[in-house]
Amino acid sequence: MKRNKNYFVFVAFIISMFLSCSKDDSNDDPNNQIIIPDGYSLVWSDEFDSPSINMANWQYETGDGTDYGLPAGWGNNELQLYTNRVDNSGIISDEELSALYIRASSTGQGQFTSAKMTTKNLFSMRFGRIDIKAKMPKGQGIWAAIWMLGSNIDQIDWPGCGEIDIAEVIGNEPDKMYSTLHYTDSEHMHGEIQESYVLSNETFNDAYHIFSLDWTPENLTFSVDGVENSKVPVADDMKEFLRSFYLVLNVAVGGNWPGSPDNTTTFPQTMYVDYVRVFEKNDFTGPVAPTLDIDEETIGQNIEPSLAQHAIKDGFNDLGNASVVVYGGGGEPIVGVSELAINGDSSLVFNFPGGSWGGGYIELSTPKNLSSYTFIKFSINKPASLTHGEIKLESPSTNAVVFLENYTGTDVGQGFVEYSIPLADFTGLDLTKLSIPFSLWNPKDPYQNFVAGTVLIDNLYFSD
Repeated sequence: MKRNKNYFVFVAFIISMFLSCSKDDSNDDPNNQIIIPDGYSLVWSDEFDSPSINMANWQYETGDGTDYGLPAGWGNNELQLYTNRVDNSGIISDEELSALYIRASSTGQGQFTSAKMTTKNLFSMRFGRIDIKAKMPKGQGIWAAIWMLGSNIDQIDWPGCGEIDIAEVIGNEPDKMYSTLHYTDSEHMHGEIQESYVLSNETFNDAYHIFSLDWTPENLTFSVDGVENSKVPVADDMKEFLRSFYLVLNVAVGGNWPGSPDNTTTFPQTMYVDYVRVFEKNDFTGPVAPTLDIDEETIGQNIEPSLAQHAIKDGFNDLGNASVVVYGGGGEPIVGVSELAINGDSSLVFNFPGGSWGGGYIELSTPKNLSSYTFIKFSINKPASLTHGEIKLESPSTNAVVFLENYTGTDVGQGFVEYSIPLADFTGLDLTKLSIPFSLWNPKDPYQNFVAGTVLIDNLYFSD
């Protein structure tokens, strides 16, 4: 049957529309094609293809950490404030990809901003596979991380909640990636298992790489671009990794691990994430998550609050009720009491294990106004090798650090040395709402090695 020219044009148009509509758009661009591993199903993803961040998938954690019950600096002495501003995060086109950016910026005078995004209370996983395609920042003092935290973090302190670091890159080693597990071991200490992966002839800043975690009840396996980096068996004292975790993406500035930026560091520095994809193994049913045992899975001692009074001068009542808290990455001290003292009949003991960062501090149940005082005074009995240490005071919104090596103490007997430090030296500290009137962090020797040893603290008070 004869057809006119317009008929053939119409048919060609319909065929082309059918082919276009019936084809998965992701096949047009290999960069956007979701490759599902054999035996798995995709259960959650963010391709970051929309003009803005999908806030049904992510939430921000902002500030310096104090709003989340952590010491200022997020417990790591980090320098940045996290924000939800477009200066620090959003969606951007990078290398023809639509990607999430998390950007660390300098605001001048040693001030920095960045972003931290999590899926807490929005999405969590327990076993399966996760693939993240990302390009990392670089530079001294830059700390980029793709990681996970136990969903029960509001019930138990870190590391009892568990932490899975899928990929961390310290900016002064841009060719090296770390994968780490943190948990509470059978001795109530901080358990840490870390492996690294080094690129050949390139850095993680040069191009995108795929960081993967394969997680089963038996093992956690880390890979880069499909190459296995490490496989960690889940031991009996690693119950944390039989429970659910949520995702975290952030770029920190400074901190105990990377150190501070220097004059070689350029800003801004950006982590780009092309996608995050979570897969579940078909026909898999995991074991029931173990019941949380707070006592068993809390690091260190269950510290009796009254121990703080062993450090405070008898008769000095302006601090009110106080307790002792320890925190760190394996270098937090074991707390005790010694009969060796110069005030009263006992002193507070911080027994530092060495080898890693950490500290202990006295925290007030209610912030106090100590602005009428001029000096903080305390006496410590310490190893001779401990020459460097950080004395840090905090309010709910401010903190300031001085360094022990910058002050000369006075011998007061029994091996104790008394320090008298002007409160004016704690620059920027709000003394009208002091919540942490004493802390000792990161004891080191003259070569900047962490010191293992016992420190006695006594006769803490404030004076005119």
